[in-house]
Amino acid sequence: MASSDSQSVYHGYRTAIDLLKESELSNLINFEFRFDRGNEGLAVKHIVDILKENQRIFAVVGSTKSACSMALGQLLKHYSIPQVSPNSASPLLSDREEYPFFLRMTNSALERNSVRIALLKYFGWKKIFVVTQGIEFFYDIYEDFNEKAINNNISIIENYIVHDSKELKTVVPALLERDARIMIVLSYSSIARSLLCQAYIHGMYGEKYVVILPSNVNRNFVSLSSFENHECTREETGEALEGSLREAALGYRMQAFIHPYNGNYDVDELLQVIYKQMNRSIGISYAGNGFDAIMTTVLTIEEIIKKNSSYLLNGDTSEVGEMLLNALQASKYEGFLGKIVFDNQGNLKRLISIQQFRKSIGYNAYQLGIFDAVDDKLLFTEPVYNEIPKDERIKVKDVTIKYTAWAGRSIMFTLDNPVDDFEKGNTDTFWHREKIIGYIENAKLCKNGSDTWHVERVELRSYTLDNISQLIITEVYDFPLKRFSIKSGCIILHILG
Repeated sequence: MASSDSQSVYHGYRTAIDLLKESELSNLINFEFRFDRGNEGLAVKHIVDILKENQRIFAVVGSTKSACSMALGQLLKHYSIPQVSPNSASPLLSDREEYPFFLRMTNSALERNSVRIALLKYFGWKKIFVVTQGIEFFYDIYEDFNEKAINNNISIIENYIVHDSKELKTVVPALLERDARIMIVLSYSSIARSLLCQAYIHGMYGEKYVVILPSNVNRNFVSLSSFENHECTREETGEALEGSLREAALGYRMQAFIHPYNGNYDVDELLQVIYKQMNRSIGISYAGNGFDAIMTTVLTIEEIIKKNSSYLLNGDTSEVGEMLLNALQASKYEGFLGKIVFDNQGNLKRLISIQQFRKSIGYNAYQLGIFDAVDDKLLFTEPVYNEIPKDERIKVKDVTIKYTAWAGRSIMFTLDNPVDDFEKGNTDTFWHREKIIGYIENAKLCKNGSDTWHVERVELRSYTLDNISQLIITEVYDFPLKRFSIKSGCIILHILG
């Protein structure tokens, strides 16, 4: 077996191989580590060098970088050699014509769009804005997301293409001007961090805004990020990050699993083994991907050897490769990441963690839900919001004021302010010009729809009598007003924060 991969999953590889030492495979197959250092040419060179030595390659485990995996896949398909990547997420790798022997221990990046759509539908958000980093990887993700949004009657008001962080100084004010509330970010961490900084600078954060970040934005994003030469401090970025959502593949399951040689194996014990080898506590979920990539591949080969070792070792390479690929796709291994099940495009069917960044835990991401990619179901284990943010302002045209005047006569009129709205923390003024209606005994705030507002204070100002009637309101809709004569003036509604 040849391995071409980065250092991040090496310790997962090593741990798996150490546990496989009792297997009879150790006498039949050589495990060989090669590091591509994120370089496509080096990844291909490793395989070519081994093939030149007339060594038989049963499978390649790697790479974590999509570009390297694509380079390897283009080579390996000509030799019918199965390839199992721990974490390459490019949508292009799902193309079975281009990469027929490719499998991966993660979902395709496009699968995450199903999570985004599920979140939008769950919270009833129909109008959204998108910020997309201007590279091919994110272009492909956006195109798929846009198609899924259209199919689910979700309107993307605008997709802002951003090539570097400086462009966000104009993009964020544009988002603010257009009253963007729900924003999907398709980018790497550097762009996401700058967007949050600009959001903080322009006051575009708080309960009424929602930012949905991609999985490559680390769950302890703020504490890991370097804030040198940036406009915002860690704390300021954290303020804008508060309440943002993030989707990410579950790193590992939290219970023991049955190891084929060592019996019942505790996940925590395995983590300690990996920590010891790594001497640091980063990349642990990738290590889990590497661990299961090795275990799934090796145990599949072992199963075939038990049935027909002579054919595996001496048979036609293309036929053996096809047989190995089919066996891998039918794998029933259950390990560090849970049950290993691949779809028809070679993607692992994994559970997706739904997380929310919270100041109370140091701006880290807290898991509060799961998306099941197999059943396309979203399940929350606890509430996400005290009150679900709206995807747009509440329109004034939906609001009316009803007066009950003297002699029981009622007058109802629509508030005619095209700019202001009934948003929390705002004070909105609405002009009303009518003939004298007598003394107002009662007023009622009415709206078409299910939403309600708690009005903190109402002022009626008459510009003919030049006086003010003011009450502190404690009820939701009905409130008494002392007898007050009004000809024309304005209604000032103070909305609770």
